[in-house]
Amino acid sequence: MLDTTIVTARDILRNYRRVFDKVKKTRQPAIVVSKRKPQVAIVSLDDLERLKSLKNKQSTKVLLDLAGIIPKGSGLPADLSEKHDEYTWD
Repeated sequence: MLDTTIVTARDILRNYRRVFDKVKKTRQPAIVVSKRKPQVAIVSLDDLERLKSLKNKQSTKVLLDLAGIIPKGSGLPADLSEKHDEYTWD
């Protein structure tokens, strides 16, 4: 997701298929602007899944950091907060 395409809300209304096809083909997001202000982004489904996965992994790390030390006998690996990426599920 390096480059982005800027489209207006009006362009989406008139040419949504072209915009959607370009996002799917290039896998580059499109930023929809209205009154010269960014409103939303259109991303490919693959990128959306990747973003969800990253968000879940980050949430897991934050939760583990908040929990502090993993108690012995909990059944969880002692290094879970440091190596959470290795233990997180998809």
